[in-house]
Amino acid sequence: MSRKSISLTTKLASALLALGDIPYVHAKQMTAAQVVSLYQFDHGILHETRDPDVDKFWNLTPRLIREHRTKTKLDAKIIAKGRRIRDKHSAVRTPKLRIGTGEGMVSAYGVLAASPRPSRSRIQSRGFDKRLRKKMDGTVVPR
Repeated sequence: MSRKSISLTTKLASALLALGDIPYVHAKQMTAAQVVSLYQFDHGILHETRDPDVDKFWNLTPRLIREHRTKTKLDAKIIAKGRRIRDKHSAVRTPKLRIGTGEGMVSAYGVLAASPRPSRSRIQSRGFDKRLRKKMDGTVVPR
């Protein structure tokens, strides 16, 4: 007599339970689908790199949803910086021509952006007297 095959969801829930993030006592009260729903799969190599192996099994790490969201926020900062750097360097390579004052810049593909503002030095702050402090009621008293 042959055994009934174990479903892929049950196998996945078992593997996720082996990570030790969910206490065994709690897992016994849950279904396999509920255990699987607590996890999201995180990419080690980010999609932004356009690596062809980004969706391979060895690039995926199961993480609890809260941990995954925290890591995703950090990844978003890394991705944004990469885009800024890429945009900065790609803008250097694109040929641009000035039309005139106050008008946009032109490349072979049309208008790119408005003319950059002239750089100005920052306004110097006058500073504050370090010997005084302001109380919550608004009065200023010596430290």
